[in-house]
Amino acid sequence: MQKHRRKILILLALLALGGIAWATGLNRAGDCLLQGGRWNWDGGFCRLDRPAP
Repeated sequence: MQKHRRKILILLALLALGGIAWATGLNRAGDCLLQGGRWNWDGGFCRLDRPAP
């Protein structure tokens, strides 16, 4: 029974962290960084250093 409770708590913690990341825009910032750009936190947009191919 203890293992099931631990799994549920870990799942809830991951869901909470994912919700916080989504609410703060970390998913868009991560996409921007993967494309080679810089995320502008003040304006909420991605500044690409070079055009996409």
